[in-house]
Amino acid sequence: MRENNSGNQVSGEVDLADLLKGIWAQRWLVFTVAVVITVMAGAFAFLSTPVYEARAFLLPPTQNDIEDFNYGRTPESGLPPYSVKDIYAVFIRNLQSESLRNRFFNEVYLPSLGDDARRGSQDYLYRKFAAALTIAQPSKDFADRFTVVALNNQPAQAADWLNLYIDQASEAAKKELIKNFSKEIKVRIRNTETQIAMLRENAANVRRDTVRQLLEAEKIAGAIGLEKHQVVSGGVTGEMSGSGDSRLIYLRGTKALEAEVKNLQARESDDAFITNLRKLQGLNEFYKTLGVKAEDVAVYRLDGVIQPPDSPIKPKKILILLLGMVVGLGLGLVFGLMRHFWTVRKPE
Repeated sequence: MRENNSGNQVSGEVDLADLLKGIWAQRWLVFTVAVVITVMAGAFAFLSTPVYEARAFLLPPTQNDIEDFNYGRTPESGLPPYSVKDIYAVFIRNLQSESLRNRFFNEVYLPSLGDDARRGSQDYLYRKFAAALTIAQPSKDFADRFTVVALNNQPAQAADWLNLYIDQASEAAKKELIKNFSKEIKVRIRNTETQIAMLRENAANVRRDTVRQLLEAEKIAGAIGLEKHQVVSGGVTGEMSGSGDSRLIYLRGTKALEAEVKNLQARESDDAFITNLRKLQGLNEFYKTLGVKAEDVAVYRLDGVIQPPDSPIKPKKILILLLGMVVGLGLGLVFGLMRHFWTVRKPE
């Protein structure tokens, strides 16, 4: 270190000059370290396995896409229609379900790995898979828009995985919706059939009760010798005909009562006399015609096309090289300064 006439150190400019001279003296060390680190960074950048990213943007289906779900679902049938929101919610729930991810992990991801990789920790492999297949909601302003991202070392496989995963979610959602649809229809059919059976049973009971009443009235009419119905002023009054009081039906006379009993006993079916029976039967037959085919409906829309990516997202080669140069230069300077100070302070 240089000193002035008073024995003090010279200004900082002189110290900086000595420092620069020391770095220059160690320039080959600095250069060597910088080159080595840069080469190592370059090797990492160019030898690392590239990672490709495939993306899919999902939107709700259109009203036409779900039209078959709503066939026959009208106020008259008692079936509330499905909305686009209802259908899409089932799809998103299946898309995000852990059961679907586990199935895809076991059926697709694990078979794609080598034997050595499959023998590793299953928890580690599942975490790696979870990072390679993610589902995100890009913006709150577009709450119904979802993005599915697949990462893979092969661009074609990344796109294939994305298509396959979304298709499996779609199939699962359709299966769930069609199962619920079919179950609801079966319940409706069972309810209408129960109502029809109850109406028929009730009508049969009423007919049997009516026959008993008529038989009793016939006995009474026979006992008093009333063969024909009573006529008052050329007509049958409501009271004397028994329509006003069931206890007075004997006034119809034995012939009319006997004929009515025979007619009721010979009746094979009460269907024609049951109110609303035909309406229920028609509704029941209509329910039996309802059904949905998976190929006729859609539970989501794909915004754009899923294509294999043409460039990897990792590693970022230029960035890694620049960082390698900066880090290498920095380490070279540090090592150069250390060697310089060691040489200066070394005892002669």
